[in-house]
Amino acid sequence: MEKDRSSEESKPKKIQVMIGEEIAYVEIISLKNYICSVEILGHEPIFITRIKDKNNNHCWISIPQGNDEMAETLGQYIEESVRFQL
Repeated sequence: MEKDRSSEESKPKKIQVMIGEEIAYVEIISLKNYICSVEILGHEPIFITRIKDKNNNHCWISIPQGNDEMAETLGQYIEESVRFQL
């Protein structure tokens, strides 16, 4: 019984983030490395991660690149919601 409860608690949780009128489902893969999987209905899933830019400022990017604006919006929400240690 305890095994079932602990395995449920360790499963990644998906949080919902509003992007305009769409709902993004975000699964935090690694808090330590700031890696998240993002799914939006009708779009290919993407991964986002936090890095430092050439000016040593934190920013969020998408993998593959091309969705960096969405990654930045989601990343800011995730930081506020999960309270990443910056």
